[in-house]
Amino acid sequence: MDNKFTALCLRYLMILILMTFVTNSAVAARVDYSCVVLDISIMADRAHVLCAEPPIKSRGGYPKDTGHQIMFFALPLSETENTGRFIQMANTAIITGYTMLFSFTSGDYSGETYGCNRVNCRKPWMFALESRPSTP
Repeated sequence: MDNKFTALCLRYLMILILMTFVTNSAVAARVDYSCVVLDISIMADRAHVLCAEPPIKSRGGYPKDTGHQIMFFALPLSETENTGRFIQMANTAIITGYTMLFSFTSGDYSGETYGCNRVNCRKPWMFALESRPSTP
């Protein structure tokens, strides 16, 4: 009887773990955003990019995540190599007028550890300079 009960408990536990995994993965979604870089700032613990407010007629509004408009993208200074590329790319975007493409995960608040506010900032897991001029 104990073996059957243990096996049944393990089966239910596996089902609960699987349901939790499926539920959590469905919530997190990839978000891509083309940003007209307005400013880049280097803070004590992070570098962040401020995106210009997009005109409603041409590109819609800022990307929304968990009900908030995301206008900043930031990386920690502790990730020196990646953050260096981030800063260089943002400066190039400002000088050339090209946009930066950012990809982030919806609901990812990991940037809070270095000052990226959950109501308007996200940590991008991908960023690239787009080869088209911006239209602010």
